Amino acid sequence: MTAGALRAVVCTGSLDLGIDWGDVDLVIQVGAPKNVKRLVQRIGRANHRYNAPSKALLVPANRFEVVECQAALDAVRAHTLDGEPRGPGPRDVLCQHFLATACAGPFDADQLYGEVITAGPYALLTKAEFDACLDFVATGGYALKAYDRWQRLKLTNGRWHLRDPRAAALIRQNLGTIIDIETLKVRLRNHGAPLGEIEESFAATLTPGDTFLIGGQVVRYEGLRDMTVEVSRTPGRDPKVAVFNGTKFATSTLLADRILDIFQAEAWPDLPAHTAWWLSRQREVSRLPDPHSLLLESFPHDGREHLVVYGFAGRNAQQTLGLLVTKQMESQGLAPLGFVATDYATLIWGLDPVTDPAPLFDLETLREGLETWLSGNAVMKRTFRATAIISGLIERSHQGRRKTGRQATFSTDILYDTLRRYDPDHLLLQITREEAMRGLIDFSRIEALLARVGPRIDLHRLPRVTPLAAPLFFEPRRIPVQGEGRDRLASAQAQALMEAAGLT
Repeated sequence: MTAGALRAVVCTGSLDLGIDWGDVDLVIQVGAPKNVKRLVQRIGRANHRYNAPSKALLVPANRFEVVECQAALDAVRAHTLDGEPRGPGPRDVLCQHFLATACAGPFDADQLYGEVITAGPYALLTKAEFDACLDFVATGGYALKAYDRWQRLKLTNGRWHLRDPRAAALIRQNLGTIIDIETLKVRLRNHGAPLGEIEESFAATLTPGDTFLIGGQVVRYEGLRDMTVEVSRTPGRDPKVAVFNGTKFATSTLLADRILDIFQAEAWPDLPAHTAWWLSRQREVSRLPDPHSLLLESFPHDGREHLVVYGFAGRNAQQTLGLLVTKQMESQGLAPLGFVATDYATLIWGLDPVTDPAPLFDLETLREGLETWLSGNAVMKRTFRATAIISGLIERSHQGRRKTGRQATFSTDILYDTLRRYDPDHLLLQITREEAMRGLIDFSRIEALLARVGPRIDLHRLPRVTPLAAPLFFEPRRIPVQGEGRDRLASAQAQALMEAAGLT
C-alpha cells in the first residue's frame, strides 16, 4: 500500500482509526455514513498532508441514503458535528480500575474517590456508587462472597491491597475494555482440513443440514465438536453467506434531524432528479415525516396487513420498538407475523390492520414490556458477558492461554443465571441492564422520540405500498413473531389441505 503497488483497498470501519498515509488519493464511502464526525474522519484519510485537500466519493445504496448523504454533507459544510450526550462513566470500567490500582500497590479509598471524580465521565459518581463497586471488587458481592476466587482485595490499616499479590500478573493480562468478536475454526469432517473461521454469532444460527459458503466452496454444517465447526462438501446448493459484520452504527440524532428538515423543503434542487421525484411522489400519496409528529402508514400487501413506523431513532431503537409494538399487537389480538427495522423506520406485517395506534405507543406500557422481555433474554446474557470480562469477574487469559469465546460464554451464562436467582440486585446485573439499555436496545431514543411527539401520532390508511416504505421490503434481517398469527395461518393451511383431500 505504501509503495503504491495496490490501486485500492477495501476496508470496514477500521478506517476511522486514522491511517496516516499521504498516498491515499481518494476515499470512497459506500453507503450512508450514519454520523457526520465519522464522515469527516474518513474523508480526512485521503491526501493526509498539511497542504493538500482531502477528497472522497460518496456512493449511496438507495434513494433514502442519497438524502442521508446530502444531509451529512450539508452538516460538514456548516461545520456542525454530531455527538450524542455522554452518559455516566461505565461502572464495570471503574471496577477494572480498582484492580489495576491495587496491582500498583495499596490505596486509600477516599483519596482514590477524589481522583476518580475529577474525570469527566465520573464527575457525578456518588460515594455510595463508588463504595458498591469497591465492595464488588473486594468480595464479589452478596451471592459470591463464599467463593475464595472472588475475594480479591483486603483492607489493612485503612488501605486496600490485593489479597494475593501473585494475582497481579493475571489481572494485568486481562486489562482492557475491547471485547473481541469470537470466531470458530471450520474443518472438514473426517479429513480435518481447515477451511477458515466464522464468527461465533453466525455459527449459532446454523442447524445440521444448513449450507454456507466459505473458502470459495459450499459446505454443509454437520455439528460442533471440540469448539470446531465440522462440515462436509455439498456442491450445487444455494448457501448462506458467512459474513464478518464489523461494527454497525446507528444514524446520529443530529443527522436524523437534518434528514427530517430536508423532507420539509418545498423542493429539492440539491438532490438528484430521481430522488426529488421519489420524495414528491411520497408527498402526493401520503406525507413526509416531520420532527413534531410520529407518522404511521398502514396498507395491505401480498395478503398481509402492514404497518410502518417512521421513528428515525436509529436501527437499534427501531428494532426494539418493533419488538415491543408487536408484543402489544399480540396482546390486542392483531396477530402480528414479523417485523424488520432500519435506521429510520420499522415495518410490521400481520393478519389484521391497526386502527387505533395510540395504545401501542404508550410509554409506560412499552417500559413494562421491555422489563418483561429483558428478564431472561439472550441480549442480557451477551451484555453480561462483556460486563463480567471488563469488570474482572471472568478472565479472558489465564497463564498466557486465552479462553475461547464459547468457554467464556458458558462461564458467564452460569454466573448470570445464579445472580438472577440469588442476588437480583447484584452490581453486575445493574451494570448489564444499563449497558443493554443504551447499547443494543437504545431505549433512551425511543423515550426521546415519544416525549417529542407526545399525542401527535398520525396514522394514514393507504391502498398500497408507499414510495418511502418500498425500500423496507428489501431489508434482509426479518424477525418472525410467534403467536396467534402463526396459529391462525397453520389452522388455515390445515383446513385447506383437508378440503383438498375431500375430508370436509
